[in-house]
Amino acid sequence: MVSARARGWCSRLVVVAFVAVTLAACSGDDSDSSGRSEGRGPATTSTSAPPASSARTPCDTAPVEVGGPPGRSVFVGGTDFVTALAWAPDGRLFFAERAGPIKIASGGTVHEFARVPALTSEPSGFYYSERGLLGLALSPSFSTDHFVYAFYSESNGTSQAIVRFTDCAGQARDETRLVTLPAGDDCCHKGGRLAFGPDGRLYATLGDEHAVDPGTVGSATSVPQDPQDPRGKILRYEPDGTIPADNPFGPDSPVWVAGLRNPFGIAFGDGEAFVTSNGPTGDLGTPGTGYDLAFRVVGGATYQWPACYGYSHLVPGATSCLGRPEPEWSSESSTAVPTGATWVDDRGPEPYAGHFVFCSTTGMRTFMPGTPHATAREGTEGCALDVKQGPDSALYFTDGSSIERLASG
Repeated sequence: MVSARARGWCSRLVVVAFVAVTLAACSGDDSDSSGRSEGRGPATTSTSAPPASSARTPCDTAPVEVGGPPGRSVFVGGTDFVTALAWAPDGRLFFAERAGPIKIASGGTVHEFARVPALTSEPSGFYYSERGLLGLALSPSFSTDHFVYAFYSESNGTSQAIVRFTDCAGQARDETRLVTLPAGDDCCHKGGRLAFGPDGRLYATLGDEHAVDPGTVGSATSVPQDPQDPRGKILRYEPDGTIPADNPFGPDSPVWVAGLRNPFGIAFGDGEAFVTSNGPTGDLGTPGTGYDLAFRVVGGATYQWPACYGYSHLVPGATSCLGRPEPEWSSESSTAVPTGATWVDDRGPEPYAGHFVFCSTTGMRTFMPGTPHATAREGTEGCALDVKQGPDSALYFTDGSSIERLASG
């Protein structure tokens, strides 16, 4: 079941042992925009070199066998509010905990890889917050560049950052700030997910941060509709944090998809992009619950928020949905709180194989395209914050307090 702690956080999103690792010397001189190097010092150098036939660079790790029994089992227990999962091609699982640690699970052990100074509370003292370490992704060229990306809310309470580390045999090196984004002055709608697309670009989700002027709800000038404002968007960057020249809203805009309220899940698979977005919670005169969304998106598209919510329901003050497409699936009056998502290939466990799946307060859901609307079939309980398919084809998911594994059989 979803832990009470994770469920409490998710409902508003509409809401171990340390292992001594022998390290080899690392190199690299990535700096942030101020020229400051974030390296954390030299590592111990191994005195024995691998045979030429299996030579590895100093920062490589030996492959780890991943697997387990059929059915459902605990993969990592005793975690502290895990928000995001990311698999390395060598079989290690990187995972982010909301308070700031990035950890690695490998061969039955867990150790801390890095820690970011994430803010998890409100500067105003308000009791509830959606800030923290929210996103994690590994470079599609991880086997050679060893890059680890993270998205977190900064301690100043006004900004969020996308940073990059170099993984050197399980130790973080060369921390580099790539992107700084607004965080808003209230608790919610922070977005924060990261994913690499099949084009090798880095995608990030950012919520509208409650920045919508009620007088603009029916206008293309509202914050989520404005392609020059990053809020309420899916953003697209080069792996170094610069803006791609071929971005759909121009080379000066990181925006890839607009018109969203609080996109919290993004996944790529089968040639498509998939997004989950949290529905309204009474803001702008909308209902207090329900109307959570899941849909396949297309780069350059602008969707309905804040003119409409759910299946084209008008926000008070709007007179039309601005001619924008409606989502493929809406929970309508029920509440689902969709979060992390992934594509499951045909080797995955049934009934999820060959589909996009996402976590929610009612567990793992399978996105099923349909006409006039898609459906989101309910499934395995306990998938509350993120889900990823592992190298063994099993699904790994978290409710915050543990990471579980679901395998065929």
